[in-house]
Amino acid sequence: MEPQEETKTPEQKRKNKRLALFLLIPVVVLMFGFTYVQVPLFRMFCQKIGFSISPLNDVEYAKTGRMCKVLYTGVTAGTLPVYFKPKESVQTVEVGQPFKNSYRFVNMSKDTVHFRPVHSILPEKAATKFTMTKCFCFDDQTMAPGAERTFEVVSVLSADMDPEIEQVTLHYTLFEKNPEEMEKNREIPNVATGATTTGGN
Repeated sequence: MEPQEETKTPEQKRKNKRLALFLLIPVVVLMFGFTYVQVPLFRMFCQKIGFSISPLNDVEYAKTGRMCKVLYTGVTAGTLPVYFKPKESVQTVEVGQPFKNSYRFVNMSKDTVHFRPVHSILPEKAATKFTMTKCFCFDDQTMAPGAERTFEVVSVLSADMDPEIEQVTLHYTLFEKNPEEMEKNREIPNVATGATTTGGN
């Protein structure tokens, strides 16, 4: 007698999906921890697979006539007392051509703060097509009490980006940093740009 194929009920399928999601959570946490703590190694990994997390100067531009909406969002992790906001929260840009924006940072406290901006790109399919030629991502920052600072971001969407993508989000999260850890990473070279990571400005 041939074995009968097991038929799963909708409830069993939902349980399997929840189990798969539960098993993936530790993997995501570990990946994020690797990104945050071991930034130089993560830069090297991304360079190998072609994902640009650092400013690149060798970029090919193209006239495409195709427009795409770019959203700029950001949050601070924990209780970091830093206010930051993009000059323009939404832009309509031409795919293949460079576009600029800037972020204003204000230390709202009476203490010196240390933090690291970490960015992400959504949707996932757009991540490898979003190149920054100038940014402040993954660079540790130090701001004196009440200090204000403006950082410029220059980016380009690759001309071969999926034509179905009509909107891309650039999101920043600011993480508070221990100044001692920043000092340890002060002279670690950025393998993607040849520059040196500094612990503060």
